[in-house]
Amino acid sequence: MRTVQALVFLFVSVSVAVAACGGSAASTPAQPAGPPFVPTSFTVKVSGAGRPVIFIPGLACDGTIWDGTVAHLGGKVQAHVLSLAGFAGNPPIAKPLMPTVREELVEYIRRNHLDHPIVVGHSLGGSMTFWVAETAPDLVGGVVAVDGAPYLGALQDPAATPETVRDDAQAFTGRIASLDPDDFSSEISHFIGQMVGKREDAAGVSVAAGKSDARTTAAAMLFLFTNDLRPDLGKIQAPALVVVADGNGERPRDALEKSWHAQVDPIPRHELVIVEHSKHFIMLDQPQALYAALDKFLAAK
Repeated sequence: MRTVQALVFLFVSVSVAVAACGGSAASTPAQPAGPPFVPTSFTVKVSGAGRPVIFIPGLACDGTIWDGTVAHLGGKVQAHVLSLAGFAGNPPIAKPLMPTVREELVEYIRRNHLDHPIVVGHSLGGSMTFWVAETAPDLVGGVVAVDGAPYLGALQDPAATPETVRDDAQAFTGRIASLDPDDFSSEISHFIGQMVGKREDAAGVSVAAGKSDARTTAAAMLFLFTNDLRPDLGKIQAPALVVVADGNGERPRDALEKSWHAQVDPIPRHELVIVEHSKHFIMLDQPQALYAALDKFLAAK
């Protein structure tokens, strides 16, 4: 500290002396940039140029799930594609994943001077888009949630709360966390694979999911069931696009719409788009429908 103070005093003294002699101080050398911010809870692949768009994958998936979407955008945006720790073969971290991702993503936006990025997320990643947008509303320029809800527990049971589902959720995710690697890989592969409509796509997603870390996956699932983001959705300043799969018609359309409106209507500016003939992975089952909705949203920004 004394060294820093001495340097500051020396610089000021020289500047004053030069000014007093009618001269001008020599320009000071540029200060070296600080160390780059290296997140621990995710890695990032950056491509393209233009408006920054951040892509977040869902549970047990990595950033490759967005390959088709990024290719569709054709390099016309600056795509920041995240892969989260503990999913699809990425090493886990000791800290809780979801809170750490939110904290580090906000820091990533700030430290990289991203100008009001559009944050796009699928499933768990969609939930993260809401969380970031309501806790750092001044940083986010737009929210796109692809089959990701502010509160997972209430999608099937509107009366559900974190308190009413906590015991069951803890028992379920506790069992998941305790599985040995082979049993977990088999179970999560089947669980994720059945959410994809096309067999060839389901196979690829299943293989990636099977490489995930059991404890990370279980803790992330528990977070989604026991954290309700709906009370603070009114804080979101950016427009939001919520793209929802119809589940191949497994639920009546009116019940589906009612359930999702109850989730997202507190967002001041939002649009709800329901994609027909699609399971959970809309970017794989009905990519053109997702692209059309995303293109329209980006064009309005």
